[in-house]
Amino acid sequence: MGQASAFLWAYLFDDGLARPLTEATAHAHPACPQAWVWTHFPLSDQRARLHLEDFAEMPAAARDLILRTEQRVQIQFSGAWAYGVLPDFERDLDGRANGAGRLLFALSERRLVTARRQALRVVDEVRREAERGERLQAPADAVIRLIERYVDVSEMRLHAAAEALDRVEDHMLGGHGEVEGLKLGPTRRSLSRDHREYLGLRSALHRACAPRAAHGVDLLSSHLPRLAQEAEDLDREAASLQERARLVHEEIDTQITSATNRSMKALTVMSSLLIPPTVIVGAFGMNLEGMPFAASHAGFAAACGLCLAVVGGAYWLLRRMRVMS
Repeated sequence: MGQASAFLWAYLFDDGLARPLTEATAHAHPACPQAWVWTHFPLSDQRARLHLEDFAEMPAAARDLILRTEQRVQIQFSGAWAYGVLPDFERDLDGRANGAGRLLFALSERRLVTARRQALRVVDEVRREAERGERLQAPADAVIRLIERYVDVSEMRLHAAAEALDRVEDHMLGGHGEVEGLKLGPTRRSLSRDHREYLGLRSALHRACAPRAAHGVDLLSSHLPRLAQEAEDLDREAASLQERARLVHEEIDTQITSATNRSMKALTVMSSLLIPPTVIVGAFGMNLEGMPFAASHAGFAAACGLCLAVVGGAYWLLRRMRVMS
């Protein structure tokens, strides 16, 4: 599996146990009747695309779906082959999920072909599990395990989203300070993105449970109802968390609006109390003949007293109107 390989990796599964294959041995049919081969291709490599174009054993519809890098999650059947697109998570060099990815696959009784454009998390984890000795008796077992592992990772993501909502809710309802800084947007965005993925997987599995044409991939078909139920549970949980996040967001908006209204009320009261003395001070500041108290030594005190009286009257009026209640 060096630089000249068209594939990223390939394994021969004999009695369910994985053994790495080289470029020279990966394309031969297994000698043992129970053995099968899993080959994984990078669609960003032109050598991989050329190899898949010449893969005459695979149905033409499956080759076309893989080579055009179809994005819609689906499972199709053609004779003894099943093929389609499974959801996955793109990952960085540290293994952290970066967003939604797509794994394209085609399987028969003794061969599994998978392909991707970006590095993916779920397929890499299933490969590592196989390297550590987990048995995969047939290609359909590997696809089933890929879907199960995707569900496992998704459940962890939903659990993390639920914990993030718990923290925001506790802070908001516990009165631990201002709510403007609570970061709910990334959680809502992640839930919305994941919900679309779960809905696509759920729809694909339900459609695959009742295919349009007869086929010979019985092992995969027998597990589809259970997998469809797991995808439906994911979809339901994601929708529930989305609704909860929406309600928390609305409550945060309500608290922010209430705080803003309180601030505006305080500013209104202060303005109402300060406007009358401001008018009086402005009037006494006019440089005109006949100003009251202009010749009196107690003029300043009289003007201050007038201002206080006007403020007191405004305060009484605001209380009477229940503006300050």
